[in-house]
Amino acid sequence: MKFYAPRFGQVYTLEVILEVILEAIDVNFFKKSKAHSAKARRMKIASITKTQQKSSTPTLCKSILGVVITSLSLVCATQAHAGAWVPEKGNGYSKIGFQDYSADDFFGTNDDFDEFNGTNISYYGEHGLGNNLAVYGSVLYSDIDQSSFTEEPTSSSGFADIEIGLRYQWISDPFVLSTSLLVKLPYLYDEDDALPRGNGQEDVEARILFGKSLYPYGYIGAEFGYRLRTDAPSDEYRYLIEYGYSFNSNLYFRTKLDGIEAVGNADVNSDASIDNSNLLFVPEFDLGTLEITFGWNFGPGTDKKKGRWGAEITYNNNIYGDNIIRGQGVQIGITRTY
Repeated sequence: MKFYAPRFGQVYTLEVILEVILEAIDVNFFKKSKAHSAKARRMKIASITKTQQKSSTPTLCKSILGVVITSLSLVCATQAHAGAWVPEKGNGYSKIGFQDYSADDFFGTNDDFDEFNGTNISYYGEHGLGNNLAVYGSVLYSDIDQSSFTEEPTSSSGFADIEIGLRYQWISDPFVLSTSLLVKLPYLYDEDDALPRGNGQEDVEARILFGKSLYPYGYIGAEFGYRLRTDAPSDEYRYLIEYGYSFNSNLYFRTKLDGIEAVGNADVNSDASIDNSNLLFVPEFDLGTLEITFGWNFGPGTDKKKGRWGAEITYNNNIYGDNIIRGQGVQIGITRTY
């Protein structure tokens, strides 16, 4: 059995841990036994060793193993899918989410907007490729409708944009530093629909991610990126701040502030830039979304080969923005770590 020590970036076996502790016990014993003769010390050590082999060593093993497994379970439960951390080769994370979202307000001026409602099923996954590299991506199936005061309500259902990317972890100590490159692909819907499920263009995003374990007080993360939008809409600055905490090996909590800031370079003379039929995809906007999640991992989580199923509930709220609808939603998710 092996254990990873994030602080030192090393992998230790249980035997090595026990050897170090037993050596410490022997050293302390020698320090207290200077007054005794060498023969007496040897006899005492032999006696202790014999006793430990019969009774103390199994107890010590169980105690140390329990502490190590509990500690690692807490860290892994907290950081299982935190942004900067890259899973080891063959390990990964998947989530299927079911979300309901509604909006009846608008950041900025839009006297014609009435209401927007949407339900969606989403999939997110990441998989470790080895050598500190992982692939990740998401796809969304949505059912949306939008109404205004001057036009007939419109609706749409089907797949939305696909996002797929690569993330590389550069360092793990004294903090985790990673970079990612992502592409957005609009190939699963018709951008000319009455209520399109995306803006119909390819995007490319580069991001730098930071993470730091605060064990036993959880972890923090921060991300900063730039999204290049290939057609009329404005490029975007992307940012995210995250905190997560595990109450035990099963129950955890995390919260995020996920932000978008328009660069301000939208092509206002393009026909594409004035197609605001779906107010989620206006050509230039700012938006900040607060996300609060509580999750539960099933099972003890002591055997990584078996993986773990889990469940999450997430509340998200658009707390600030400009030129974009203002709403909130609730998502229920099924997770799997392996």
